[in-house]
Amino acid sequence: MADAPPVPAEVEDAISGYPDEVQDRILELRALVWDVVRDSEDIGAVREALKWGQPSILPVRPRTGTTLRIDRIGSGSDVAILTHCQTSLVDEFRAEHGDLLEYDGTRAVIVPATGELPVEELRAHVRSALVYHRR
Repeated sequence: MADAPPVPAEVEDAISGYPDEVQDRILELRALVWDVVRDSEDIGAVREALKWGQPSILPVRPRTGTTLRIDRIGSGSDVAILTHCQTSLVDEFRAEHGDLLEYDGTRAVIVPATGELPVEELRAHVRSALVYHRR
């Protein structure tokens, strides 16, 4: 994965208290999102911020895609890519990839803090989210 832009201070502050393995996974998923943004001309400009206190990447232009949040789940070491619960994104991922990963209802694809990432599957999920309203 290519280098992502510098982590905004507010995002860095939000993850700084997490265990190292959780921070590493969040930053790895963040880099994956930025790779998808760079590789997909139709996504357009995105910005990074905290939404609901969680590191988030969202399209700048309205009605393009939905916000992606990447954060720790509860007090454990699992990390999630969260999308708006009223989208069909998590259900679509689950239908296509079954038990490849775990899920939290219709709002999150859960990724263990350690181990191999299913990179191509997650890239497709991220891309689908960032163009969700244009599909």
